[in-house]
Amino acid sequence: MYTSKQVTKAIQVKKNRLIEKARTKGLYENFGAREVGQLEEKYIDISSYTDDMNNNRKLIASFSDWCMCYDG
Repeated sequence: MYTSKQVTKAIQVKKNRLIEKARTKGLYENFGAREVGQLEEKYIDISSYTDDMNNNRKLIASFSDWCMCYDG
């Protein structure tokens, strides 16, 4: 199982890459959707509802919200 610290670090890496991508190529529809999916696939166990796993879900959901609202 992955810790919240590991998920937070992975989110920060993806966020930095997305910011750079937005600077060079601009924003586009579904900005960050692929990255959110990658995080969910790697860090979320759909059969686990422990406090740690639910916290990881909240972190990724917050990142997803950030992607939807990012305006450069």
